[in-house]
Formats: sequence, C-alpha cells, structure tokens
Amino acid sequence: MRNPSSSHLAVILAVALAPGASLAAQEQSRDTTSLSPVVVTATKVPVATAASTAATTVVSGADLRARGAVTLLDALRTVPGVALGRTSGPGSQTSIFLRGGNSNFTKILIDGVPLNAPGGAVDLGAFTTDDVERIEIVRGPASVLYGSDAMTGVVQIFTRRRDPASAAFRMANRDRQYDATVSAARETTLDATTRVRGSAAAGYHAGDGFLPFNNRFRNAVASAGGELAGERGNASLSASYSDARYHYPTDGGGDPVDSNAYTGSNRLSLSAIGLWRASERLSTRLQLGRAALLGNSADLPDSPGDAGGYYSRSHTAATRQFADVQLVASLPRAVTMLAGGALEAQRARSRGWSEYANFGSTSNFNRSRTNRALYAQLTGGSRALSLDAGARAERLRGDRVAKTYRVGAATELVPATVIRASAATAFKEPAFDELFDTGFSTGEPGLRPERNRSREVGAETRLASGLLTLGATYFDQRFRDLVQYRYIAPGVSNYYNVLAATSRGLELEARIAGTRGFASRGSYTLQRTRVTNPGNGSFGSVEEGKPLLRRPRRTATIDASYQRPRGSLFATLTRTGARDDYDYNAGLRRRLAPYTLIDAAAELPLRGRTTGTHSLLLTLRGENLGDAKYQSVYGYATQGRTLYLGLRASVTATATREGAPR
Repeated sequence: MRNPSSSHLAVILAVALAPGASLAAQEQSRDTTSLSPVVVTATKVPVATAASTAATTVVSGADLRARGAVTLLDALRTVPGVALGRTSGPGSQTSIFLRGGNSNFTKILIDGVPLNAPGGAVDLGAFTTDDVERIEIVRGPASVLYGSDAMTGVVQIFTRRRDPASAAFRMANRDRQYDATVSAARETTLDATTRVRGSAAAGYHAGDGFLPFNNRFRNAVASAGGELAGERGNASLSASYSDARYHYPTDGGGDPVDSNAYTGSNRLSLSAIGLWRASERLSTRLQLGRAALLGNSADLPDSPGDAGGYYSRSHTAATRQFADVQLVASLPRAVTMLAGGALEAQRARSRGWSEYANFGSTSNFNRSRTNRALYAQLTGGSRALSLDAGARAERLRGDRVAKTYRVGAATELVPATVIRASAATAFKEPAFDELFDTGFSTGEPGLRPERNRSREVGAETRLASGLLTLGATYFDQRFRDLVQYRYIAPGVSNYYNVLAATSRGLELEARIAGTRGFASRGSYTLQRTRVTNPGNGSFGSVEEGKPLLRRPRRTATIDASYQRPRGSLFATLTRTGARDDYDYNAGLRRRLAPYTLIDAAAELPLRGRTTGTHSLLLTLRGENLGDAKYQSVYGYATQGRTLYLGLRASVTATATREGAPR
C-alpha cells in the first residue's frame, strides 16, 4: 500500500463494474451509500428516485455507526464526485471539493439550516455522525432552491429521529484516542390522529493525535429534537451543537515547529418548522432557522520550538438567520407546484491581535447584510416522463440581483432503465472579507457573485430483477467571475472577478442488492478541471490550462458488507488518483502521488442475535489497514494504520437496527 500501482485501479474497476458487483432492491439495501427510493433535498418535496432529475446519493446514519465511521469525512469518502482534503488527523481542517468546485461551493445543511459561513466557507473537521439519521448529497447546482453557496451541490444532514436507545464506546490502539456516544428516541400516540416524537443524541471524541507534540483534539456534540404531528399538519423543533478544539504544531508547509498553537469552534444550529395542510391539494410550510459559529485561535510566543516570529490571537463570530415560507399545490396530471420566499440576515464579527518582528497590530471587524429571494418550481409527470423546472431571483447587498434556473427531465421509456438530463445555473456571493476592508486586506464592495453553468446527462438500469444496478452520469460545468486575490498597492482593492475554470467528468456506479446478507457497491469518477482565465496567477497556484488544485483526475471505491443476525462484516477500499497541489514555501506546484486506503469493520453480538429488544455488540474497526504513506494536502503528514475496539448496546421494542428482521 505504500507505493500503489496502476494495477489497483484495474482491480477496482473490474469489481465495481462487474455484473456481480452492485446493490439491491432499494427497500432491502444495506449498502452504506445508495440511491434512495425517495429523496427530499433535490426538490424540497419527496420525489421517487425513478422520477428525480438530479443525481442524489443517500448515506444511512445507522450503517455508518455499524461500520464505526465517526466523521463526516468517513461518510462522504465513497460518494461519487466527492474529493476531500484533510491537513492531518481527526479534528484537523477538512475541505470538500464536489465535482471539481472550490471548497466553498458546496452548501452544508443540518435539518435545513445552512452551516457555511457567509460566503460559503466551511470546515468539515468538527462534523461527526453521532446525531445523523441520514445524509442526502445532491450533486450539481442547487441555487434555485438553496440560494448562495450551492454552486456544485448540497450536503444535507438529517438528525436522528427514530433510532433505538443506544450507547457506544471505543478506544484506538494508539494516541489515547477514544469515542463515546449515546442516543434515545421516543414516540407517543395521543389519539387516533396525533402523535408526539422526541429524540436526543450526544457524543464525545478526543485523542492525542499522531504528530510528535501539540496535536491533541477533542469534540463534544449534541442534538435534540421534537415533533408534534396531527391530521392537518405538524410542527417540529431541532437543535444541534458542537464544541471542538484542535492543537496543531505545523506551520504553513506542514512542518511541526510550534508547541502551543490551536484553533477552536463552537457551532449551534436551531430549526423550527411548521406544516399546515389546508386541503389534500394545498399546504404551506414555514421554517425559521439560525446558525451561529464562534471561532478562536491562538499562536502565542512559546519555547522551545517556536522560531517563526509571528504570533497572533483571534476571535470570530458568524451568524445566519433565515425565514423560508413555501406554498405547495398539487395540480392536475400529477404536477406539484412549489412557490416560496426567503429572507436571510448574515453577520460576521472578528477581533484579533498579531505581532511580527516586534511590530504589533490589532483589528476589529463587524459587518452585516440581508438577502431576499423569491423562487418557484414545477415538478410532475410519470415514470414514462417526468419534468421539473425552477427559477429564483435573489436580491443581494447593494441591490444586486442574482438570477438562477434549473430544468430537468427523466424518462423510463424502457422498463427498468431511467435516462435523465438537466441544465442549471448557480451562484455564490462574495465573503465579507472580500467585500470589506480588514486589518490584512482591502475589500472591493463592487464584486459580482461567482457563477456556475452546468449540464449533465445520466442513465441507470436495473438488471436481474433488480439484483444488479448500473449507472452513469456525465457532467460539464463552467465557472466564471471567480474571485481572485492580488496585491497592487496600499489602499487598492485586493479582490477581483477574473478567474474562470471548467470541470467535466463521468461518474460510474454499480450496485448489488442484499442477497443472503451480502451487498456491494462500486463507483469510479473520471474528472478533469482546467483553468481558462488565471488572472494574475495567484502567485503561481493558478495557471492557464492547468487543473485546479487538490482535485484528483480519478477516484474509485469498492464497498462491501455481509450482515447476518449473528454478526456483520464491512470493508471499503478507496483509491484516490494523482492531483496537483501547491508548495507555498517554495512557490511551486507539486504533484501528489495516488494512494489507496483500506478500511474494515465488524460487529459481533455478545448476547445472542442482533435482533430482539436488547443487544450488546463487540465492535472492531481498522482504518488505513495497508498503512499507506500519503499526503492529502502537500507537506502535511497523515495518520497510519489505526485499530479500534469497542462496545455498542441498543434497546428497542422491535429491532436493534433499521433493516433487521422484525
């Protein structure tokens, strides 16, 4: 595994696309990643997969926990079109590049609440799977329904609602790393038409890290939710919280030189949703939400090991508050009309201190903006032909209006084969530090939103009575008006809309249904990004005709599971191809070598079978079993082989896990 050869790719493709390597009838699938029979994120109303015109992947939280996958990085690693970059081990900065887009081009939601900082930035390093019921990933522009930041897709996390009461604890064989989680859910029927549901989950993760010193991390997460459902509608409340800190000894090139630098964050999201059905054909939905992110970092003088001469301390706060109201009408010929309006207030604040070569400075920042949007969407048709069309107009700061659209079609003219196509546009408004002056840069208030124009076509066919499913999707994206930093002179704007790039690719999938407990899935993504307008080159990191950084040309995965009442086994192989990165110390592009990761997990019941009202399981997980030596980000070391041993207990009146025999 230390020097993967091209033969690995041939093996992955042979298994992933062979007739015996796919998924199952959707209702019986136990695959970690599979196309869902019904998805919500793609259209904001439930739509059957066969009628959906969007490429959507669903990841089950129950399966993630059974596999011992704790981080959001683990959950997304096998999704087609997704590339991830993590600077070090658990807790370190983690970025997502969906279909070749920038790391701030994917909108991250928890129960409909956007978690991106204003302008799209998001660090996935502190996201865990403790409170996840399922994750829906929409690949492709989604600004029509989700506004700014949804340039190349949306990742929506739905928190746990119906899982049985459970508790789990595990420890790693190295670095004093451990994880603990608890959860509970309860549903009560008040009368023939009214029910109440409540749930809560919490987790704690900590470790010393694998770098020589100053690499500790911790993350405490919690969520809670409640729902009241009646004959004419329902109301729900949910909250999600995270408190994380990560210590890093590395400088900008990945070398461990600092013994006390750290970064931390506190994230809180709140959501309130009310749905009222005026009639069988007309309903209204109102959602209120708030996301707050508090960040802090410090790199103070210390000894020994600190020879950088640059010291700093900062505190930041970003909030997004919104109201979104929708009217949903069922029209003749199975057509659904959705019309909505959204109001969002954003604010960013920061204060900091820095010192370099005995020269100190302080900075304070406090800015806000409000966006208003109107949008509409028509969805309808049959399995023979379904269509959707949507448009959005959003008024941004300075009365600038961003207009987007999406049209799509799906057809099943041939039984068990769906062909779909779509065209869409999307936008991302500039970040606060690009628009306004800070202590380190001069903003440009006249910046235009960044844009994406996308086309895609795909097909999926089910063979052998649904035992085997094969799918392929081709996409073509054109990015323009991308914001670039450049220094000209003091007091002159540092940001300009000049960059342009393209991203084209092919996503292949093969899935086998669960037969006698066995299920498997394989995927292969071929992607090419290219800079078409480099501006001033951004110090060499952007060059005309060259690929965008950290986007691999090829990625492939194989995922297999074997589940029986007396235990289960899981294995995942992920192949990441070569890609370009940038050495900021030397000012040069670097080529990162391809690598292969092998993960495996097992669950063994200590009390009879895994079905029934109680279960106690011994859990085993191995990450990077081949002990591959690789870099996800140039210059930064990554974690080697890691083994976990733990226990997981569940209590339920029916089954310990979704999909177990009832």
